[in-house]
Amino acid sequence: MPSRNLSTPEPSRWQRRRKGAPPAPPTQPSAKEFRGGIDRTLVAITLSLCGFGLMAVYSASAPEAQNSFQDSTTLLRKQSIAFVLGLFTMFSVSRYDYRRLKKLAWPIAIGSLFLLCLTLVPGLSITTMGSSRWLAVGPLQFQPSEMCKIATIILLASGLSKYFWWHRQIFCRIAVILMMAAIVVKQPDLGTASMIMASLLALIFASGTNSFLILASLAGGASFAWHHIQKTPYQMARIETWLNPYLHPQAEGWNIIQAQYAIGSGGLWGQGFGRSLQKLSYLPVQHADFIFAVIAEEFGLIGCTLIIGLFGLFGVYGFKTALAAKTLFGRFLAIGITSAVCTQAIVNMMVTTGLLPVTGITLPFISYGGTSLVITMAMVGVLLSVSRDRGTIQDDEDEEDDDSDLSHSAGKTPVAIL
Repeated sequence: MPSRNLSTPEPSRWQRRRKGAPPAPPTQPSAKEFRGGIDRTLVAITLSLCGFGLMAVYSASAPEAQNSFQDSTTLLRKQSIAFVLGLFTMFSVSRYDYRRLKKLAWPIAIGSLFLLCLTLVPGLSITTMGSSRWLAVGPLQFQPSEMCKIATIILLASGLSKYFWWHRQIFCRIAVILMMAAIVVKQPDLGTASMIMASLLALIFASGTNSFLILASLAGGASFAWHHIQKTPYQMARIETWLNPYLHPQAEGWNIIQAQYAIGSGGLWGQGFGRSLQKLSYLPVQHADFIFAVIAEEFGLIGCTLIIGLFGLFGVYGFKTALAAKTLFGRFLAIGITSAVCTQAIVNMMVTTGLLPVTGITLPFISYGGTSLVITMAMVGVLLSVSRDRGTIQDDEDEEDDDSDLSHSAGKTPVAIL
């Protein structure tokens, strides 16, 4: 089913092609016809998560900020600036026609790959805790690997909306995505690399790929990851301490043990806002990777249920947007973005509770990190743009191709999904 057919329910277009008649001039709908209102429920869910995140960042980072900067609100102010910038980006992107992102797919991907390569150049990247993940532009620092998440979704969605998954164009896009993941692993940042691969697999699965091939790819990826982990001492230590945290309780097992103490002491209602004890130099990276443990200690099971429920609602309304999308490109975008956000949230919470090894993945919308917050809110902006599509405008990708036989023979008919 071609992607433009999702936007053109009337059969006259295909009748015209079968008769060999010259193409009729496309009718351009008015702006009011093409654009509807944004999904206010998605906006409310996103703002609720961000608001809860600002509150949690302040509580979790206050002791460390007071010791380091003599001001307990330093990290909160930085995160608030990122939130304002992300809010502006989200609403700006939501007013942008998401269909135009097809033409920007390759420039965005190549630009992200170039910035990612700069992190491997000594002197240009900023190394923190043994990982070179950041670049500096004046006083600002950003993480190019976060840009690769949205670049992966746009690049693959633009290809799958035109071609079958076995077309050479899809393999070219997958090759670029694998290059991104390989560079991220080299930094090293296995957690972000796994999120990039998760987005890739989610879109390939949604395109109708054979399940056996996906399982074979997962097995091959797991084999490669295990081979890499065995050659990286600190990652191998994480696997060992995940299986038995008390094997090295004062070293690699410290993170998991302290997170479990925090979650256990929270109980049903929690200790109260700002009253966490584990954040006082016990729980490492308490305002980023392990912020869910601080939330569990201060707000208890009720607070954790609220956070999980908000992410669950985000997934429901995100996939609902995918089902209502007018084009395959919009549908793939919505599936990729929703899967990326929900998968990252699930992995972070599973790491915090000890169900997965420590990977260094943040909790979307909530953990401290300016680049992550702005990019994630930009992704939500794309999702809102898809939800606003109410018109019958055709995809701009194949308007010049009037020969349906040539189109089919070139493998340009995408797979219908959902």
